Amino acid sequence: MTEAKIGKLLISKQHQEKATLHCYSPQPSMLTIDVLDELGRPYKHEKYQLPAGEHEISLSIGNLPSGDYNAWVSLGSKTAIRNLHIQARKKAGNFLLRLLAPFL
Repeated sequence: MTEAKIGKLLISKQHQEKATLHCYSPQPSMLTIDVLDELGRPYKHEKYQLPAGEHEISLSIGNLPSGDYNAWVSLGSKTAIRNLHIQARKKAGNFLLRLLAPFL
């Protein structure tokens, strides 16, 4: 029997509001993602019931402050820690840019 696989947690350079996790589950399993800061304080907890197969999970990180985090990812009986670095977000200088930012 093939074992579960947990890939890297990647942040797209264009869409820094989301992180993507690729994983494989040989059978239906529960996937949990716990994001903690460097001091171990929890910031996010997500659960997904996955069918067997390959998956691409999108995790919303837009509300996390910039900094370094550890994501504890569990899939079935397998657990992995994935590093996550969130860069400081650029702030629009004027009202029009802030208004248009979601569409750019």
